[in-house]
Amino acid sequence: MDPPTPAQLIERLSKLTEHSDDVPDSLLIGAGYDGQRKLAYLQFYDPQSQEIRFYYDRTGHKPYLYTRAAPEELGHLRDREDILEYRVEEKLDLLNDTRAKFTKIIVDDPLAVSGSGNRKGLRDLVNAYEADITYYLNYIYDLGIHPGTFYRVESGTVKPAALEVPDDVRASLAKALEKVEQDFRRYVEEWARVLSQPFPKVKRAALDIEVFTEQMDRIPDPARADQKVISASLVGSDGAKRVYLLRRPELEVGERRLPPEAQELIFDSEEELLLALFNDMMDYPVIVTFNGDDFDLPYLYHRALKFGIPKDAVPIALGRNEAHIRHGVHVDLYKVFNNRAIQGYAFNNRYSEHTLNGIAEALLNMEKVEFEGSISDLSSEMLAYYNYTDSELTYRLTEFNNDLLMRLLMTIMRIAKMPMADVARTSVSNWIRSLLIFEHRRLGAIVPSKEDLESRSVSYSKAVIKDKKYRGGLVIEPVPGVHFNVVVLDFASLYPSIIKVYNISYETVRCPHEECRRDPSLRVPDTEHWICKKRRGITSLLIGSLRDIRVDYFKALSKRPGVTDEEKEFYSVISQALKVILNASYGVMGFENFALYYLPVAEATTAYGRWAITQTLNHAREMGLEVVYGDTDSLFVRAPSDEQIRSLIGWAKEKLGIDLEVDKVFKYVAFSQRKKNYIGVYGNGHVEVKGLTGKKSNTPDYIKKVFYDVLNVLASVNSEQDFERASSEIRKMIRQAYLEIKNRKVPLDGLAFRVMLSKSIDQYKDTTPQHVKAARLLRNSGKDVKPGDIISYVKTTSAMGVKPISMARPEDIDVDKYVEYLRSTFDQLLDALGYSFEEIMGITSIEEFFF
Repeated sequence: MDPPTPAQLIERLSKLTEHSDDVPDSLLIGAGYDGQRKLAYLQFYDPQSQEIRFYYDRTGHKPYLYTRAAPEELGHLRDREDILEYRVEEKLDLLNDTRAKFTKIIVDDPLAVSGSGNRKGLRDLVNAYEADITYYLNYIYDLGIHPGTFYRVESGTVKPAALEVPDDVRASLAKALEKVEQDFRRYVEEWARVLSQPFPKVKRAALDIEVFTEQMDRIPDPARADQKVISASLVGSDGAKRVYLLRRPELEVGERRLPPEAQELIFDSEEELLLALFNDMMDYPVIVTFNGDDFDLPYLYHRALKFGIPKDAVPIALGRNEAHIRHGVHVDLYKVFNNRAIQGYAFNNRYSEHTLNGIAEALLNMEKVEFEGSISDLSSEMLAYYNYTDSELTYRLTEFNNDLLMRLLMTIMRIAKMPMADVARTSVSNWIRSLLIFEHRRLGAIVPSKEDLESRSVSYSKAVIKDKKYRGGLVIEPVPGVHFNVVVLDFASLYPSIIKVYNISYETVRCPHEECRRDPSLRVPDTEHWICKKRRGITSLLIGSLRDIRVDYFKALSKRPGVTDEEKEFYSVISQALKVILNASYGVMGFENFALYYLPVAEATTAYGRWAITQTLNHAREMGLEVVYGDTDSLFVRAPSDEQIRSLIGWAKEKLGIDLEVDKVFKYVAFSQRKKNYIGVYGNGHVEVKGLTGKKSNTPDYIKKVFYDVLNVLASVNSEQDFERASSEIRKMIRQAYLEIKNRKVPLDGLAFRVMLSKSIDQYKDTTPQHVKAARLLRNSGKDVKPGDIISYVKTTSAMGVKPISMARPEDIDVDKYVEYLRSTFDQLLDALGYSFEEIMGITSIEEFFF
């Protein structure tokens, strides 16, 4: 079948992006700004037709910013033709608890606010408010609509879809609301309505391309796009599996490796390949890539222009730091999985490398196709298989566990009030910022400027950690040694709970009310800050209601009689997304670059945290409990009775207003003298290691094996006597490892460090890490080395200090450095066992001789 012409693509794109005055119940999945129409638009995904419908603004909405200056004080702007109107509005000023007049400067284009080229933006010419908010997000906030939820469009008007709520779910909400304080009820009801909406199956395809490379160590520049696209692949949720290959007669074809159902489309010209690919991309409202923002989509865009394909025929649009799909939504999984909140709270750090291979291996138990040499020299069939596998892995990352990732993104959209592409590209601080701005807009409140917040900011605590401006959580010194039957009691969502219970928000900490300042009962422990008693803070309401909806509603729903596995999974996804937001909320408030950063909020939160754990520690000791360690939000208690645990949990709820719960039960725990460092062994023999070096992903295999062999010995311990025996055995094992390293008995492969090359070798300029030194040696020997490669190297006595494993010999090994690494791996563990590494090394020369 012949590929479409550019004219046909232009016509198809035009139809896919035309305005719809009527849209059936559909998911609000995206938003943007059309520079030609000068209109904001919304994108609705219709689950029935599996298409995205566009709605261009019909309300007359325009970009704007605010300033405190009155219109008559803005004479210096009289020559600005992009200003449409000045409008004086009264806004709620939460920081000062007043209503104040602001001038709304309405303009004809978002660039009038931000500036473009040599023309200054208005935000640089006035004392501006709300001038750094992306315009289409402003549009969402002003309409008061919730991305990720269902709407319908009737005769050009956007309306919430009328979704039925089952009676038992209504009953669960009513029961949950009985536990919720009055101030939070409206918020909890709203969260229940928004978060309980169904997750539609979203039609999507994963895309990957391969480009000819002339030099083995150079990645083609997407902006120049001067090399051929030799292969592209799409793997779709509709079962489509396609590889688009450029015919290159000089290469052997090779044996087919693609699965039988995969289509292999071969093109005589690259232009035909691009046109066919663009046409098929338009079949999918969502395109998923891995690093598509920085490579695949910009490369395709610029390469198409080189062939004279009109921009209007290319389904790709480029932003400043991102690439968009003109007819739908682009999700770059590289950015999603690079998000620390997603990695830590949603996936429990199951992956450590941010490569497609590393993530797929950890989450899917699948790997990329390996090959030697250059991508340009692969046979046609091998290239097709390699390219197809990358798209397959990318798609599978969105599909595994019943579309877990897509559901997480939709839930975060609902919480953060952001389109899917924005959630996928931005950090948790942006999500929380968006949520707070949405609420300011709903209340008719102005978002304070950084200068406003800084003018009120006063610090009273001294940071313990370098470069941190305030004191963090309390860590109670561990009792060194081994302790049996240890129960870990954890404050559930400590900091979110504190933000809720103690009414912490930027406008309530050091509020302007004199009576609050003078009231000693409102004083924050160990500071000179005070908390407002006249009103609830916006952060307290939002974070507190999210905590309540998770604990009192969705957890209860998952436990109600007759709940199906599918419903449990639904509630689990929502709970995971809420966990991501809640656990990151305090960190965001204490992040200096956060838009609403206010130092007293961070100080007050950690101060109440230290106070809560200190009060609980004191009460536990009064009860006769032995606390052997404490860290920020948890206490390690030795051999408590069930009654003592219940009593302490009840006391914390009554006196502190915070939920304390049993988090872990260890058969035994071994502590070193270092904080945040212990070995805990569960009843089933599973060993948890906190803060120990042997767990690091790039630890050499030999040392890692010794480390886990040691853990297996620890897992077998059931009594004090067992522990003494295990300690002696572990000492011998580490001594043996020391001697094998010292006498060069360990194979090179066991000593290799394996570190990913995160960028091209030539980009490392200021410092040269060891794996980069090894990569340079590989490149100099003619090997193809590119970003994403895992560099395997050993430490040597050579001038450079390292060699790639393929270029090293046993006599090159710097044994002293490996002995030092062995020390750093086991020093902490030995400390917990009552030994020192010096004792391990303190052996006679005759032992070394006979070894």
